[in-house]
Amino acid sequence: MKTQNSFSISFFLKKDKDKVTNGNAPLYARITVNGEPVDLSLKRKVPIIAWNQKEQKLDGNTDEDRAAREKIRKTRNDINAAYDDMRYQKEMVSAEGLKAKVEGTDEEQYTLCKLMTYHKEEVGTDLEQGTLKNYDTTERFLKEFLQVKKKKKDIFLAQLDNKFITDFGIFLRNRKPDKGQRPCSNNTVMKHMERLKKMTNIARDNKWIFHDPFQAFERKIIRKDREALELEELERFRLVKLEKDGHEIVRDMFLFSCYSGLSYSDIIRFSKEHIVRDSDGELWLEMVRKKTVKFTERKFFVLLLPEAIALIEKYKRHPHSLQNGTVFPKYCNQTVNNYLKIIATKAGIEKRVTFHVARHTFATTITLENGVTMESVSKMLGHASIRTTEIYSKVKKKKVANDMKELRDKMRPALAKTG
Repeated sequence: MKTQNSFSISFFLKKDKDKVTNGNAPLYARITVNGEPVDLSLKRKVPIIAWNQKEQKLDGNTDEDRAAREKIRKTRNDINAAYDDMRYQKEMVSAEGLKAKVEGTDEEQYTLCKLMTYHKEEVGTDLEQGTLKNYDTTERFLKEFLQVKKKKKDIFLAQLDNKFITDFGIFLRNRKPDKGQRPCSNNTVMKHMERLKKMTNIARDNKWIFHDPFQAFERKIIRKDREALELEELERFRLVKLEKDGHEIVRDMFLFSCYSGLSYSDIIRFSKEHIVRDSDGELWLEMVRKKTVKFTERKFFVLLLPEAIALIEKYKRHPHSLQNGTVFPKYCNQTVNNYLKIIATKAGIEKRVTFHVARHTFATTITLENGVTMESVSKMLGHASIRTTEIYSKVKKKKVANDMKELRDKMRPALAKTG
C-alpha cells in the first residue's frame, strides 16, 4: 500500500537580533515533509515593514523588492519540481532531500557511499585492523541491501530514516549467509547497526545531515553467559599431553591469558618491557591495551600469579621469542583458534574454546569466584567502564552453591535452638 507524503512550503523572515540590520531581515523558505521541517535560506534580506506573513508576500516596487518576489517564485517552483522528481524516481521523500536537490548539493558529497568512503579513508586510519575489517563487512552488506532491496547503488544521507534502518535490519536477519559463514544473529545485526550509527554521527558532526536517523531506533542486545573454563577443565587443559610444539606453545599462551586476562592482540606483543617489579619485589604486568592505544594511554596492571611467572620463565630463552622480542612466540589468530580447538578436544572439553575464553576464565573462574571485587577485575582487564566488565563476568552455580552453603552453616546454630 502506497502512502501519501504530507508536503508544504512556507516563507518567513528570521527576525533574530543578530540577523536584522537596518530594518531588514533574511528571507527563508520552510519545507515540511511528514511533519519534519527544514529551513532553506534564499540568501537575501527584505524590509520587515514590507513583509506580509499571513499572505507570505512582499510589498514594494523597488528593484530589490521585485527581485525578492522573483526569488520566492523561483524557489517555490524549484522545491515543487524537486518534490515531483523524487516522487517520479520513487525516491524516499524527505525535507532534507528536497533541500539538497534545490541547493544543488552534489550527490557525491552527501551520500551513504561517500560517507562510508570518508570513514574508511579518514577515520579508519585510527582503527585497529580487526575493527576496520568489521566496518568493511557492514559496508558490503549496506551496498548489497541498496542494490537488492532498494534497486539503487547509493542514497542521499538525507533519505536515511527509521524505515531505512528497520528495513536494513530485516534484510540482515533474512540474508542467506555466504559459504562458511553463519546467519546474522540478533547481536550481530545490532553490531552492524552500531557501526552504521557511528558513521551517521560523523555525518551529523560534519553537518552533512541535520537529523538523527537512529532517533526512534532501539538497540536490543541479548545478554548471554560468556563461556569460561571451570577450574577442573582448566587443569585438564594444562595437563593434556600434546605431540606438536606449536600446540604446546598455544596452550601455554592460553593458560597465561587465563592467569592474567590478556587478550590475543595484547599477548602477541607482550614483552619483558611490560613486566615491572614493585618495592616489595612483586612482579606486575603493566600495559596499554592494543584496542585503545590510539585513543588513550591509560595503563592496566595485573599482579602476576606464580603460574603466570612460571610460563614467562619457560619461554624467556625460546629462539622465536628472542627473535621477535616478545615473551611468547607469535601465531596468527586463526592458527591459535584452530590449535585450541584440537587441544580442547584432546582434553575432553566440550565447550567451544577460542582464545577469548581465556579472558573470560580470568574474569570469572580465577578472580570473581575467588572474591576479587568487580572494580579490581575491571581495572585488570583494562576496561574504561565497569559495565563492560559485567558483560564478561557471570555468577556460576558453583559460586551460588558456596554462598548458600556459607549461609546454611551460619544458620545451623539458630535452627538447632529453635528445634
